[in-house]
Order: sequence, then structure tokens, then C-alpha cells
Amino acid sequence: MVSSRRTENPEMVVRVHPAPHQTSIFNMIEFVKRSILAGVFIGIAGFVYLSVGSFIGALLFALGLSCVVLYKLNLYTGKAGIWDLKYIHELMLMLILNSIGCFAAALIANFQSGNVGDTLFTIIEARRNASWLAIFVLSIGTGIIMEAAVQHSGRTPKPNWIPLILGVPTFILCGMPHCVADIFY
Repeated sequence: MVSSRRTENPEMVVRVHPAPHQTSIFNMIEFVKRSILAGVFIGIAGFVYLSVGSFIGALLFALGLSCVVLYKLNLYTGKAGIWDLKYIHELMLMLILNSIGCFAAALIANFQSGNVGDTLFTIIEARRNASWLAIFVLSIGTGIIMEAAVQHSGRTPKPNWIPLILGVPTFILCGMPHCVADIFY
């Protein structure tokens, strides 16, 4: 069962998959699966970026988000801007489940024999050296870019994947944080 929620734009309806407050055990299981799988896809995308690096790696990261959009998965960063605050506990659960998915992807990535250390070290150092205010402000930038990219990709009657394909490398190459991807790192 899929519910609809209206956004500020009366012509756009956002499809939201079952959330825990919809009481069925099936809905809860679906919510958990869709949230963990979203974290796995973002973790794999992060792994690809670490493996390839540069613009090509940032461009390939878009595959992870494309899968999240195509399969209509529960990615915290894709839902936080459209859900009512009264469902904040569900958003927090979603973030925890996304983290579990990222951890699973990190376990898989651990078996890779290549060197991902330089890019990983650069990302971690940038986050450690940034102030909380800088991380917060840059995260807003990521949110704006990704909200626009996702809304104009697979969620419209006539999908346009160009904003997603360009939006992902934009936030990555600008060094903007993404809370779920950063969990993987």
C-alpha cells in the first residue's frame, strides 16, 4: 500500500511507501527493508566514489541515488524535507536503518583489495576540520541540490534524469556533506 502526500506544489504528489505508523506488520517489514536497502545503495555508491575518485567517481555515485529513486526506497535525506515533523521518530528510525545499510556496504567494501585510503582520508579530514556551522550550512546546500534532482527524476510523470546525474557530482565535488553517505565513510 502506497500513500500520497501533497507538497507545496498542488500539482505534485509525492509517493511515500509504508511507514511504521500505518500499523500493519507487513508495512513495518517493508519500511525496514526499504530503509536498509537505501543505505546499501548509498554505501555502494560511496564505495564506487572512493575506488574511482575525481569527477568520474562522483558521476558514478549517481547510480546509487538513481537506484533509490527507481525502487522508491526510504532514504532519510530524500524524505526529511517532505515528511511532517509529527513523524520525526520514523525519520530517526529511517536514518538508523540507512546507517545499518551503509555499514553492510562498508563490510562488503572491506573485501576490496584496491586503495581507497587517500580519498577516504581527504573526506574524513575535511569533516573533522569543519565547524558544525559549516557542516550544517553545506548540508542545506546538499539538501537543496538533491531535492531538486530527485523531484525532477523518477518521481514525475515524465522523468528527467539529467538533474540527478548532474546534481550528485555537484554536491560531491563541492565537498558538501551528505549525512547518509558520510556514515559509510
